[in-house]
Amino acid sequence: VVTIANGGPPPAAWKRKTTLQEAFGEFGQVLEIHTQEDGTAIVEFEDKRDALDASETMNGKKIAGVNVSVEVRQDGVGRGGVRTGIDDRITEMAHRHQLDATSTARLISAFRDRGRRGCNLDHDIKLLSDHLAASNKPSALVCMKLADLRDGKPIGPCRYVHGKDDDKRDDGARGRGEDRRPQDRNRERESQRDKKQEKTRSRSRRQSREEDRERDRKGDRDRSKERRR
Repeated sequence: VVTIANGGPPPAAWKRKTTLQEAFGEFGQVLEIHTQEDGTAIVEFEDKRDALDASETMNGKKIAGVNVSVEVRQDGVGRGGVRTGIDDRITEMAHRHQLDATSTARLISAFRDRGRRGCNLDHDIKLLSDHLAASNKPSALVCMKLADLRDGKPIGPCRYVHGKDDDKRDDGARGRGEDRRPQDRNRERESQRDKKQEKTRSRSRRQSREEDRERDRKGDRDRSKERRR
């Protein structure tokens, strides 16, 4: 964590991340640089040892014309390049949802910021994991939500996720449906056969009535001829 020795806002040059990148990049791989309005900058290293080297070397030096204090914080939220429990949990979640390396590093940085803001990280991890599980492009989702995550905004529940009990019920229903399919097909065939038989009987009855009417008409014609004679 880089702070201005005498306090005050950060110099304008700090807003260009290349300023701090040039100062700290020679010590190792820098994952993220986050500058705050209170004159604090968080420089996150991939390796803890690089963060320690940077702290020992740069503490008391000038960056962009101002004296700075540099220290590695170990306050439970994993700042300054120190991996803590939350880092491991985010890394595990990223691996589970197949996030790329860049999204993983940014997500770790964002959750460190949320920890500093006093957010409920257990709750946030659960909600974000639900969102990632429901997304076809989880890495892109992280990039889209990154600014809100850093600002400590609520993540909110995922409306596309279902509980495990619901999944089990769905699976059971699907299983029972599969078991019933042969019976359903048999019933459908029987129903179609009954309909065909009913149509056949209906045609037979219709034909019989037509034949009866034709015989009646023929009988009437014959009786009419007899009377004329």
